[in-house]
Amino acid sequence: GTDAASRPFTAAAYDHARFGRLDDPPVRVLEVNLKKYIQAAEIASSKGADIIVYPEYGLFYPGDRSQLKSFLEDIPDPKKFQANPCDEKDYYLKKPILYTLSCIARNNSIVVVANTGDIKNCTGESECPEDGVFHYNTNVVFDRNGTLILRYYKEHLFFELGMDLPKEQQDPTFTTDFGTFATYICFDIIFERMSQVAKWPQVDGIMFSTMWFENPPQYVSVPLWQGWALGNNATIVVSNVQSPSLYAVGSGIFHKKFGSLGYTYSPDSVSKVVVAEVPAEGEPISNTSLIAFTDTKIWDWVDDGEDVPKICSNLIINDTDHFSGKFYCFDEKTSNYTLTKLVDPSGQIEACNNGMCCSLNYTAESMEEEFYLGVYNGTLNSFNRYHWCEESCFVARCDSIDGQPCSTFPRRASTIFKHVDLKSNFSTEFIYPSVVSSRSRLVPKNEWEFDVTHRSAYESSIHFHSTTGKNLLSVGFKARCYNRDPPYVR
Repeated sequence: GTDAASRPFTAAAYDHARFGRLDDPPVRVLEVNLKKYIQAAEIASSKGADIIVYPEYGLFYPGDRSQLKSFLEDIPDPKKFQANPCDEKDYYLKKPILYTLSCIARNNSIVVVANTGDIKNCTGESECPEDGVFHYNTNVVFDRNGTLILRYYKEHLFFELGMDLPKEQQDPTFTTDFGTFATYICFDIIFERMSQVAKWPQVDGIMFSTMWFENPPQYVSVPLWQGWALGNNATIVVSNVQSPSLYAVGSGIFHKKFGSLGYTYSPDSVSKVVVAEVPAEGEPISNTSLIAFTDTKIWDWVDDGEDVPKICSNLIINDTDHFSGKFYCFDEKTSNYTLTKLVDPSGQIEACNNGMCCSLNYTAESMEEEFYLGVYNGTLNSFNRYHWCEESCFVARCDSIDGQPCSTFPRRASTIFKHVDLKSNFSTEFIYPSVVSSRSRLVPKNEWEFDVTHRSAYESSIHFHSTTGKNLLSVGFKARCYNRDPPYVR
């Protein structure tokens, strides 16, 4: 957006260690998680936050239809009538989620963006499920007085067999005293609509709720969101569930020009709140806070990411117990990539795939670990269910499995790089860059540049330079060729 961008605002992204297993009593699950939500908002508010974002599936586990039933609430349509649950306690006694979220907004005078589930009778309507109701994965937004101002239904479900797709395209926008924003949910970020809306002149940023599946090297939470912000020239505030055994970790606030204003990527099951001022147009970055909390204490969080393990791949760790607290991830499939191994400590390599080429120029102190240049132009197959078009180029630390090179991506590396230049020509303007160091840390934006020049193609480059050197994990970009996507089918 342009008009309201002259107003700075302070945002909070909540990295939520969700409580609850499938067999825990729903009342208890809600009680514990809502209590954490209240605590997170009080911390955010004490740091001057104007808005707080909560994660997808933060209040309950994404179960099947019958498991979800006890958590869903019939959510009014704010376009039809005004509801302030905190004001209407008697009516909302049976809707503890809406009631509590509304009161959080009101008691802290903060805008609340949260994810929950809507349930709507549909008897007699077309495509009505057998149980006679629609379930919607829903983001709700409450203004500072606790009034419900937006209800958005997720437009791209990721499996989520307990949920239904909305029949028509949603309006994701809402207006506050500090600007106009849009809200989206998790898998929506893969598709074009969210990029289109982010470019609307009135939209000052995206408030994003997710439970993200870590998918290294290039679909890793925090680097992907920073890349999305830079590639779309749009600020995004991201709240993620922190559930390491369910592949989820990492939240933060990412500015359209400066990249990360503050983030956490620490799979330790400790809840954290990231608070940062989003500067007005032309203003410098100011302070950021990262605060951890439990039931009994609150402290400034330091050493973020110390406990990122070297190995999280589900191909290597077989005991994927989803409640163990261990950190698991899925490796991206690289069997269709053109892969070239980095042999020397410094060098120049070019590789092509389906007519798209990528060139790498690099200097490292040594090359003991395995690094590969990977290039791919085509349709990505996600879990044999979802398909989309991408043009991808990366250099990454990776190991072979069963003789297949570059099949798994460790999350720690010790090779020190002094400089990396990566160049590629893409067919599309939607290009998402990332520069990541060991333990999935973002390399500070002042150590690298991302440029796109549009001539006959979108000529793109990432230039990383560090006199002291950095132990890089990956450098790359993914361009999304939305115009060549097959239709989305849930």
